[in-house]
Amino acid sequence: MKRAVLLTGAKRIGYEIAKSLLQEGYNLSIVYRKPFKGMSDLKLFALKSGSKILFLKADLENPSYWESIVEKTFRKFNRIDAFLHLASPYRETPIKSLKLSDLKEHITPTAESFFFLSLYSFKKMLLNKGYVKGRIIAFGDWAVDHTPYRNFSAYFLSKGSLHSAVKILAKEFAPEVLVNCIALGPTLKAENLSEEEWNRILLNTPLRREVAIRDIVSLTLFLLKAESITGEIIKLDGGRHLSGSGT
Repeated sequence: MKRAVLLTGAKRIGYEIAKSLLQEGYNLSIVYRKPFKGMSDLKLFALKSGSKILFLKADLENPSYWESIVEKTFRKFNRIDAFLHLASPYRETPIKSLKLSDLKEHITPTAESFFFLSLYSFKKMLLNKGYVKGRIIAFGDWAVDHTPYRNFSAYFLSKGSLHSAVKILAKEFAPEVLVNCIALGPTLKAENLSEEEWNRILLNTPLRREVAIRDIVSLTLFLLKAESITGEIIKLDGGRHLSGSGT
């Protein structure tokens, strides 16, 4: 029986990961908020690889979706082997005008949904055979534990909560399910950044280039097969943590 992965957030980096998972022979359940450009391409990749794909439209800010996402995935594939959480809002929230709604807009889909989707998935993973019954991977941010930059307080609070959730769940879910986090550095230019700002960020990174998508995919695939690593926040940031944010 093919292994099944639940993935939130399949645009940009998530799209490349989803494509690789299909090529590796995984069945894939993708949670999305709005239709995105690569959906038809992913369906084609699934067809070519002989894998099944399920698209679930859901708003992760709404807790009523969380358990149903896992149940629908399990009913489709009769198993869940991994949960990958990439969904994450990213926008400026200047501290002087910060509102409670700004925090909720970030924390709920980033950290709270991760915690409960992990919990519901864990219960399904326990039905799998083997010593390691499942794997959970969150996608965080290198700057959380180093130098968060200005005007993104809600974003960093949500990512800090995500990092903490990874460590908590790694201990709670051991030894059956492994939980890890990939803390990314500059990978793809955010839409709200100018080319000048993006180049400044890259020049402030020791390797002076973007994090390679193929490295993110390779590390993800490694963590989906590893048996001896859990509770880790793995920085994949081109050495950016050595230089700091510069702001």
